[in-house]
Amino acid sequence: MPLSYPSFDALRLADQMLGEIGERTAAYYEGRIGAAWYWRLPGGVAVVARLDFTVTEERWDVLRAQASTTRAGIFNAADFPFAAYATSATTPPFIHDLQGVAEWSNRLYFQMGHLIADAVCWLSLLQVVAMSPQINPAASYPTLSSLERRLVDHARGKLDGLFNLKALHSAFRREISRARLSRLARTWEADGLLTEPPRRVTYALQSLAEQADRGAAEAGLEPEPTEAALPADRATAAAGTTG
Repeated sequence: MPLSYPSFDALRLADQMLGEIGERTAAYYEGRIGAAWYWRLPGGVAVVARLDFTVTEERWDVLRAQASTTRAGIFNAADFPFAAYATSATTPPFIHDLQGVAEWSNRLYFQMGHLIADAVCWLSLLQVVAMSPQINPAASYPTLSSLERRLVDHARGKLDGLFNLKALHSAFRREISRARLSRLARTWEADGLLTEPPRRVTYALQSLAEQADRGAAEAGLEPEPTEAALPADRATAAAGTTG
């Protein structure tokens, strides 16, 4: 992290880029405080990002970010050098900061959108990394039931990752009520396992489902066949028996 700091004008220019990252991670974005930008992720993960330089403090040309928890300290870091997103190797973009007056240099050669997308992806992946027992105890995250795992699998495989309540309830209406499904979605959204509406399955929820599947396989457990999974004639018979 830098020992010298950008001017107010340089921070104002960078706010455009960091603000876009913040909009795409709005559930966790805390904004800029002083000379850094902050996110607070599920599992007690704090992320801080700052401008830095590789040549001189008059040329801010890299975004450095670190993720930490109170238990593990700094456990992950990422650099996003502006030159890596330049369309020309001879004209790398940077924020020229001279005596408190800042402006972009070679901005036309800067593919800022790609940097923003990479930063958003890194923030999403941090939730999976944070599930390591060395960073957070296993009890910090829920253990998914067989039904919950199948809901996640259906959302990923049939709904392109969307946790659409209408579609999911249509597929699992014999196993879960619409009200219970809605409560589950709200809980997972509050825990950061689903994105804000339109809700999508996060990397973290996908990882929890995969971990639970591996655990069930290792234990030799098979989910009980449900009415929704039975052929139509057996489902009808089952309904008649319980009636």
